[in-house]
Parts: sequence; structure tokens; C-alpha cells
Amino acid sequence: MHDAVPLRLPLRFPKVAVALLAALGSIGHAQTSAELEARLPTLKGLDRARALSQLVDARKIDQPAVALQYGAEALQLFKTYPDPVANIVTLNELMWPHMTAGRYDSASFYADSARRFAERVGDRAGQARALCNLGSLAQRVGEPTRAVDFFKQALTIQRSLGNDRDAASSLNNLGFVYSTDLADYGQSLSYHLDALAIRERLGDKSGIALSLNNIGIVYGRLRNYTKALDYFGQALELRRQLGNQPRIASTLNNIGDTYLDAGDLPRALENQHEALAIREKLNDRSAIALSHRNIGIVLLRMHEVDKAKNELNQAMQLSSQTTDRGLAVQVRLGLAAVERTKGSPAAALAYARDALTIADSMQSRELVRQAAEEIAASQEAQGDLAQALQAYKRSKVVSDSIFNAETSRRIATLERRFDDERRLHEIDSLKRAQAELLLEANQRAHQRDSATAIAILGAVIGFFLYRRRVERERLAESLSVTDALTGLHNRRYVQQTIDMDIAASVRRTRVAGARGVAADDTDLVFLIIDLDRFKTVNDSYGHSIGDQLLVQIGTALRATCRDSDVISRWGGDEFLVIARFTDRTQCQVTAERVRAAVERQKVSLADGRSIGVTCSIGYAQFPIDPSTPKSVPWSDLVTMADRAAYAAKRGGGNRCVGANSDEAARLIV
Repeated sequence: MHDAVPLRLPLRFPKVAVALLAALGSIGHAQTSAELEARLPTLKGLDRARALSQLVDARKIDQPAVALQYGAEALQLFKTYPDPVANIVTLNELMWPHMTAGRYDSASFYADSARRFAERVGDRAGQARALCNLGSLAQRVGEPTRAVDFFKQALTIQRSLGNDRDAASSLNNLGFVYSTDLADYGQSLSYHLDALAIRERLGDKSGIALSLNNIGIVYGRLRNYTKALDYFGQALELRRQLGNQPRIASTLNNIGDTYLDAGDLPRALENQHEALAIREKLNDRSAIALSHRNIGIVLLRMHEVDKAKNELNQAMQLSSQTTDRGLAVQVRLGLAAVERTKGSPAAALAYARDALTIADSMQSRELVRQAAEEIAASQEAQGDLAQALQAYKRSKVVSDSIFNAETSRRIATLERRFDDERRLHEIDSLKRAQAELLLEANQRAHQRDSATAIAILGAVIGFFLYRRRVERERLAESLSVTDALTGLHNRRYVQQTIDMDIAASVRRTRVAGARGVAADDTDLVFLIIDLDRFKTVNDSYGHSIGDQLLVQIGTALRATCRDSDVISRWGGDEFLVIARFTDRTQCQVTAERVRAAVERQKVSLADGRSIGVTCSIGYAQFPIDPSTPKSVPWSDLVTMADRAAYAAKRGGGNRCVGANSDEAARLIV
């Protein structure tokens, strides 16, 4: 997600080990933290130490100073009243308040102490938790490859123990590192969906909210803002129910970032201010700095340059008190953009180079790409075109490594979409300038000077062409999956995204089957919408009228279908709608609603008449058999829906036919 900043808040782990819960006895793990604190003066010895250990976990985020106080006393008591499992839990939980306060050396000390203690006494659950903590710490300070290594070690242990809840946390953590730092979005989504499946099975609302939030981050980085906001909205609703203030602020932060990328600046600013208000109450310096940085970026986009600089300076001051290197990069890039906007490219370049140095040390491809682009923009503003060209080349190399699945298709798409005449005109102007310079050089007969001038102009032309190519490739990332006429998704988009929806449908179907319940949100319904006698419209009234009708039908489909549905122009006068995660018993109702919406569309002619078309709709459900959801691939279902649409046409058109219906069997010859 361009300009989006990673969620840098800790992930919750189970409060205490099972052995510790069983041993608590008279304390009772069902008590609230307030009740436990009220009983604390009456507790002594091991019971008091165990209660203090629970309270460290309960207060470690919202009241870190209190958690540290409880932890120090608990560790002292464990020296007299040994309990290795509870001692390891306490060491693990004491890492969080130190990390929240930005004391990373202390946080590392407690996590590593927990790991070594757990290895020594054979507490594998405690060892896995310590590895997770070390991974979270490594990710926060900008060491993603170390973080992945720690999380994978933890996941191996957790799976061997059958600890699904902790395994889901490790999967979530892996997904987050892959999306935020390593920019491998396919791998990230795979981990997050696996984590979500486990958490749904366990009924873990807090974990479900975390997975929904992080899936939203992935979709945001893929620039699918509708899906991103949908997942963030679900996460925010759950987190408000749970009352987890740091997590609410994080989701608001992510929603604000998404609105910024989508161009809705007022909503972006509103959500960032709400996140900041929460974080100021929690006094989390790193998170407060992040909010100031984000507000500064929104204000810069709103052309409030002085206000933006003030916010970013506050972010710089606060971030200097932490060791969050990812935040340090983002703040510097924001200040670089401000200085460049104010006409100070040298100052902008200094900030951008500093950001690139940090990003390189973090091994973060996305941050390296952003820093290289800002360096190029600053050098261009400074007039250093040759160096700017080199910086743009580096950003392109990194960008291609992130979006490598798209690279081979970008140029062809853009060539059809860009204004070729304007491009050729600009190139011709540069060539004429080069010819004039050659003539002037010959007249002066200063070969060396002319060669230098020609080389400079050649660099200008090369830079100009390369810059346009970079811009074309950026635009292609969105155009390559968008139909040029209607603005709907195209066939390529469906082919690139359908596997994720199929996997989610299979997962939901299996979860519903395991629970023995009838689910109403597991199915995908494929609707092929084939316009009736559309060729007659083109032949009788011209292709411009036909195009107007197609655009109107595309708009009607958007208004009729849900935001979560996939609407695509499948080819010519054919559309494909994928109704996502719905109830198969509603197929006919959905298809009929779409049919009626198409029938209502009219285009006015010059003579006052209006024309429209009807459509034939065929539909098929995935999975065909919920007991064996993968038995029929999605491409076969589209073929079945297409045959059903053909059957509807044979029956007179303007009707809906299900692929497995008796009507389809009767009409298809």
C-alpha cells in the first residue's frame, strides 16, 4: 500500500501456559484483572507470584509501567518459590512493555532469557512463545529475515504441540512480515488466510480481527481499496466490541492510509486524527510519531505544506527517541516530499538519501523502492537528470521484483491506452532541438563542446523517455486489470484473483461442515450475462450507441451487486459477475435482480427515441458439492454458466437459467 506504514504493534499470545492455568487453583483464571488486583493483598508466596504473572500479561500494553512493577515482584518471588513455567511466562510478557516504550535492548534481554530458560527446563511452549517475541522485536527494529526465521521456528514447535492458537499467531506474524517488509503479497495472503481459518474454528474474536486487519493491509498494498476497506471495517467493528484501544488505533491508521491512496483526503485525515487521539492517551511514542507522520502526508497532499512540515517535524522528534527504523524511513521520506514541494531539492535529497541508507540496512524492498523514487524526484527538481535517471532505474528494478507477475503485460496494455500522438509530438520536439544543437555546434566547430552538449541532450532525451516509461508502467498496474470502456474488471483480473476466493470458499465450507451447521456465506456464484441481440444495436445505430449502452449496463451492475462482488467484462457483449460468499439458495433471486437491472437500461437517440437490450443469464455455484468442494474447478463452472446462458437464449432470451436445472438440460441440445 503506497504511503501505508506497517502496523508496528505487538501481537497477543495466550496469557499463560496450560500448566500454569491448571496450577493456579485458588486464584481462578476466570477472574477479571480488576478482581485479581483486588485480591492481590491477600495472596502470598507462589499464589501471589502466579497472580502477578497474570497481571503482567493483562497490563503489559495499556499500563506498561504497572506491568513492569508486577513483573519485577513476580521474578523476585519465583527465586524463593520456584515455578519454571510461570517464571518463563513472566519473562516473556515483560518483553512487551519494554518494546512498547522503545527500550529494545531490555525487550531483547527478557525474550532471550525466556528462550534460554525454556530450553533448559524443556518448556517447549514457552520456548515457542519466546521465539515469537524475538521475531516481533526483530520485525519492529527492521530485521525482517531474522523475524521470519524466528517465527518459522516457533511455528514448527507449536504445530508439533498441537497448539492451534499460537500457531495462528505465528502464521499471522509471518504474513505480516511478508506483506510489510518483504513485499511478497501472495505468500503473505496465504499465511493470513491460514491463520484466519484457525481463528474462526477456535472462535477467537481478537485473533479474527487481527487477521482481517492484516488481510486488509495486503489488499491495500495491491491497490484493491474496496476489498481493503471491507476487511478493515470488519476488523474495526470487532475491535470496538472488544475495546482494545491500541488495536482500534492501528486499524483507524490503516483505514486512513487506504483513503489516502484512494484519493479521499478528508476521510484519510479524519481517521488519522482519531487514531492519534487514542495513541496520545496510551502514551505510545512510536505510535504517536506514526500518526503525526501520516497526518503530515495527508496535509501535504491537501497542499497544506507548512502544517504538513510541522506534523512531520513532531514525528521526527518522537521517532528519534525510538529505534523503529521503518518509521524513521517513512518520516524522512515525508520531510523530503515537503522540502521538494517548498522548492528546496537539496534538503529533500539529503532526507531521501538518509532514508535509503536505513531502508537498505532493513532489507525492505518496498521502502527501498519508495526512497529511490524520492531521490530521483529530488534530483530531477535539482536539475541533476543523469543521477535522477539512475535512481529511477533502481526504483524500477525493485518495483519489477515486487510486481513481477505483471511486468511482461504492462507495456502492451499501456501502448493501447496512452496518447501516442502527444508522446510522438514531444519526442519530435526533442529531436528538433537536438538537430538545432548539432547545427550550432558544427558552425562553432568546437567538436569537444558540441560532443558534450549532444551527450547532455541525449541524456535528457533518454531520461524523458525512461521517465515516461516508468509512468506508463505504474499506470499499467491498474490498467492491465481494468476494461477500457466500462471501467469494470477484465478477464485478467478474475484469473489473477479467483484462486484466493476459491481457497476462502473451500475453507469456509469445511469449517461449516466441521461445525455441523448450514452456512449461508460459503458459496461463490458465477453469473454469465450475455446481452440479447446486441449485434443488432451496433448494426442499426452504430458502435458509439452500443458503447454507451455497455457503459450504462456496467454502471447498473455496480449499483445492483454488492461491493464485495467481482464484476467484470468477460468479452464483447458478455459480463461475468462472481457473487462472493453468498447462499446458493439465493442464486435465482440474484440472477433475476441483475436481469431486471439490465432490462431497465436505455440510451436516448437523437430523434427522441430510446433503445435498450435484454440479457440471458446462466449461473453455476461453487462448490457444486460441499462435501467435495474441490471436485470441479472454477473454469469448468464458468463454462457451465456459459452453456446455461446459451440455453436461456434458446428459450427466447431475457431469462435466467441455472446450470444444473432441469430447464438447462431441456434447452441445451
